[in-house]
Amino acid sequence: MKLSEFAGYGDKMEQLMRSVQAGRIVHALLFEGPRGSGKRTVARLFAQATVCTGREKPCGVCPACKRFLNGTHPDVHVLRPEKKTIGVDDIRALIDALALKSYEGGGHIVLIEQAESMTASAQNALLKTLESPSGDALFFLITDAPGSLLSTIVSRCQRVRFHDLSVEDCAGVLVRRGLAPGRAAQLAGMAQGSVGRALEIDGDGEWQALREKVLGSLEALKGRADVAGAAAPLETDKGAEGDALDIMELWARDLMAVQCGAAPYQSAEAGRLSRCRLDGRALLKGVIRARMQLASNVSWPNALENMYFQLINTPTTDTIGRTGLSWQR
Repeated sequence: MKLSEFAGYGDKMEQLMRSVQAGRIVHALLFEGPRGSGKRTVARLFAQATVCTGREKPCGVCPACKRFLNGTHPDVHVLRPEKKTIGVDDIRALIDALALKSYEGGGHIVLIEQAESMTASAQNALLKTLESPSGDALFFLITDAPGSLLSTIVSRCQRVRFHDLSVEDCAGVLVRRGLAPGRAAQLAGMAQGSVGRALEIDGDGEWQALREKVLGSLEALKGRADVAGAAAPLETDKGAEGDALDIMELWARDLMAVQCGAAPYQSAEAGRLSRCRLDGRALLKGVIRARMQLASNVSWPNALENMYFQLINTPTTDTIGRTGLSWQR
């Protein structure tokens, strides 16, 4: 992929790349935006173009590009959390490497993925290098959560913000990548316009099976007597709590849209959404509450069943408008 082909950002990224190559920007770029919005892909294209020796950058065929794509370029340093964090020792090792002369004479390139995972000590250690960089190092920090970075780190970077595409534009990108139009539209809706997330979902059969299990669980929730049975299929999926809540959140947003007469993200599911008797606002509140409970070490079964009991005591938007009574039995 070329920068000019990047949906939604082509011209902007080409101009920024020319500024990078001409040395007209600061030595650190902060690529920020939601998961799957393309920031990592663009950052890697920038890094590859910076080391590329071909005429059209990145060419993908010159020796430098091939080394970059193989992960063997000696002047490209990639940091990502091995477990949950990037620690101060990782940053110190990086700083030591940057103090050496670059092997190919073009300077060092640093890619820090999930930059928000740097510990406070790691960020402070990196700050000294960002304030007084040695040599020709160029930094690319990539993050879903810029608010988790020290303000002093952010202030030393040029911020490049990414956003998800519209569902229609996302589907168009997926079609150009070889997906059937119907499948592309379905995935774009599930991913809320995130091309990266849509591609992840397409290749993740377990996620799609979990989605059907989650929606089936919600549809089985018809009254107090159904809570245990509806929750049971999800309670045994250890480690999938976060994905299950993400699926519920999108379903809640689409329920709210349908119940307010608007178009849902998942347009292919419009019929199923219209048959759902849950209140979208109550489901969204339940998801938020469940996440807070999980963060407070409440067990997943308890958090889930608590959410379900709250849901069956909430009238649907449609029922409130007609009778003012809830539908639980």
